[in-house]
Amino acid sequence: MGLPKDGTRTGWWLAAALAAVVLVRLAGIRWGLPALFNGDEPHLVNLAVSFGGGSLRPYSFKYPTLWPYLLACAYAVYFLVWSVLGLRRGVADFVGLFGWHPEGFYLIGRLLAAGFSLAALYWLWRAEQDEERPVPWAALLLAFAPVVNEAAHSCKPDMLMFFFACAAWRFALRLFASGERRDCWLCGAMLGLAASSQFTAAPAALLLPLAWALGPRRGPARWLGEGVLCAGAAFFAASPYILLDWRNFWFWASMRSPEALAAMGEWSRWTVARQVGSNLAGFAGAWSAAGAAVLLGLAVLLRARPRRAALLGLPVLAYFLLLSSNPDGGWPRYLLAALPGGALLASEGLALCARWRAPWTGILAAALALGPGLAECALQDRDMRLPDTRQLSRSWVLEHVPQGATLILDQANASPDLAMTREELEELARRCEASGSPRARLFAGMARTHPGGGYRIYRILRSARDLGTFHPKQVELSQADAPMVDLRPGLSAARAVKAGWVVTSSFGAGPGRSAELTAFFAELSAQSRLEASFDPVPGELAGPSLRIYRLAD
Repeated sequence: MGLPKDGTRTGWWLAAALAAVVLVRLAGIRWGLPALFNGDEPHLVNLAVSFGGGSLRPYSFKYPTLWPYLLACAYAVYFLVWSVLGLRRGVADFVGLFGWHPEGFYLIGRLLAAGFSLAALYWLWRAEQDEERPVPWAALLLAFAPVVNEAAHSCKPDMLMFFFACAAWRFALRLFASGERRDCWLCGAMLGLAASSQFTAAPAALLLPLAWALGPRRGPARWLGEGVLCAGAAFFAASPYILLDWRNFWFWASMRSPEALAAMGEWSRWTVARQVGSNLAGFAGAWSAAGAAVLLGLAVLLRARPRRAALLGLPVLAYFLLLSSNPDGGWPRYLLAALPGGALLASEGLALCARWRAPWTGILAAALALGPGLAECALQDRDMRLPDTRQLSRSWVLEHVPQGATLILDQANASPDLAMTREELEELARRCEASGSPRARLFAGMARTHPGGGYRIYRILRSARDLGTFHPKQVELSQADAPMVDLRPGLSAARAVKAGWVVTSSFGAGPGRSAELTAFFAELSAQSRLEASFDPVPGELAGPSLRIYRLAD
């Protein structure tokens, strides 16, 4: 045997692996803080904070609400500890803390995501215990899967969804094996909670009917119906306003807009399918042998246990077909709910390799399957700890641009993190209050606790097509509360708001990517002076390429 049969020695191997994955998850967890470098994080944190205003109705339906509700509960605990149960500081002080020092809020969410990424492995370990497998290959593969590690470092709902999806796979396998009524309920409930964490879990709903239909001890059809009801009840219990306020649910709001389809632009189904296939093959690392182990495991099961092969393989195939038909389907994280099936198939293949008589086969299989993913995760963590161009450009602006000057920046995640003046925050608070926006309290709180100085900041107005999203209503909502400037007419629009400086970012609008801003970028290059440039250096400096221009008086 390649890996030892002795339980104590195997336990030491697994304990070492657990310590390694904890280290991998926590290394770089503070990346980018106190600045905000992930475009999706602010939306979720802002939404969670907004629930502190007294209403659980989300102002945006970009995501389901289980994750923001969980964050809101964590922030309530944070407030109680930080304020000494409200005796030392009040809610207004907490709003000021969030406005000027939000890093604690983001770190709490990232730590929760990392925790759920680890807890999810328990369900796969239990599933492999049922197979009496001494080495939990599936859990190990996903422990060091780069896509999981990357998502576990962000304050996003992917890892909460992954946790419930892994639980759903576990109970689906139990239902398949035993046909028990309780497992129908539990599998359905876990699927509903997964979808209420992140919509990308929805195709995994195929698990429940497959496990019921393929199991050798299939129960009555009403048990399947009860499982479906449990799924629906769990989904709407955790995201109730999708049902209560369905007219504003982003899917219907977007699909009613003709701009939604136009925003998709031209795309190649074959290119997306190839990307999705590559994501599946390399889920445990670009050069991992796990992809080959999936095929080997599938072949083994098709010969010996074809029903189990169908249960593990068909949901993965469904994800491949659905994502290949979506212009946005090439993102690796969209496969997270399907990866337990792929990992369990790979486990079958790796277990076969470890059973060969040569003593080195199991060790070699572990090295080839787990090594590339671990190395890739280590590189991700290293890059997260690198200095960032946005940090350097912020320091340059603070040193060279006088306080009170007017700057035009791209989106917050693509630009240096700079403070607004008190006057601009007061203007935004009044405007948001007049429109009924929940951000009025945030701007008002930031104005009250303003540390002094700052800049008048405008953001580049960008369309849904330019931002690469087919949810124009969401883009309109996110830009409604921000000080935006429409630069399509050219540099004259920048002068109209008395801007003296423009900072461009390779993560934002650009001359080769934003056709609607062609005139502006042409005039910016010809009629302004480039004062500073900041470019990433592999292994030394992370972030976008930034250019700081000074406009002629």
